[in-house]
Amino acid sequence: MAILTVALVAAVASAVIAEHGSAVEQLSGRSDQAQARWLARGAVDWARNVLEFDLKRARTSGSDHFGEEWAIRVPATPVDEGDVSGEIEDQSGRFNINSLTDNGVADTATQAIFQRLLETLRWQPRDAQMLVDAITDWIDTDSNPASNGAERDWYTNAKQKVMPPNAPIISIKELLAVRGMTNELLEQLRPHITALPPSARTINVNTASAEVLAAYVEKLPLATAQQIANSRKTLVFGGVDEFTKLLPTTSSYNASLLSVRSYYFLATGRARWGDATTHMQVLLFRNGKRPDILRETLL
Repeated sequence: MAILTVALVAAVASAVIAEHGSAVEQLSGRSDQAQARWLARGAVDWARNVLEFDLKRARTSGSDHFGEEWAIRVPATPVDEGDVSGEIEDQSGRFNINSLTDNGVADTATQAIFQRLLETLRWQPRDAQMLVDAITDWIDTDSNPASNGAERDWYTNAKQKVMPPNAPIISIKELLAVRGMTNELLEQLRPHITALPPSARTINVNTASAEVLAAYVEKLPLATAQQIANSRKTLVFGGVDEFTKLLPTTSSYNASLLSVRSYYFLATGRARWGDATTHMQVLLFRNGKRPDILRETLL
């Protein structure tokens, strides 16, 4: 399957170059950078194709998991004067930062989940609460700071250059401007969080990290969550009930926030042509035949 996937990337990339070759020549003089961008875009189109095909199969299997073709990372594959590579990362297994608010108002249920995630990552409860409130204030629509939060007045007095947008964030990198956040803390959080539309509240228990599982299931010890996560190497949850059967009787959870399906994916295309390199990331939403592009970023 890996060989087939690599071949598909090369085929898509070559087709893109052939189709747009004349346009690139006229607009950029066949610059290396322009060619690299076409290659990277070809890798993204490949990702959409893979996810579209996977959805057809998922209608039968009923779940998404790391054993599927979309989870295969494609290594650098030679294409003419360069190479192309890419991967697809599931975002539905991560805590959505933007779900801290519901219609612009703080959501206490998801705040509690995020608080547990931070404490699972060994944050002190007080520090965790301060960050929960600060991020909530950053994205909620009002200007009234929470007890441990910070609104525009605080950032103005602290002479910060970036003010709270009072709107959902687009990238988790934006969190570096939030009171209390540092590069080190963000790197610790990065594998477990994402920035999706606020309505994205469910997690895929087949792809969520042990830390995220322990956050969504109250009183689930991290060691037990890790055992469940490790079991997914040979076990795929076909339904949420198969996951909840493994939970301690003392635990509690909101079943409506748990799923075995994934809807959001981050596709990354990397390309080199001559001396130029390009990285392209695209957030995809898959709820139909072909995933929709929600945002596109050149790195």
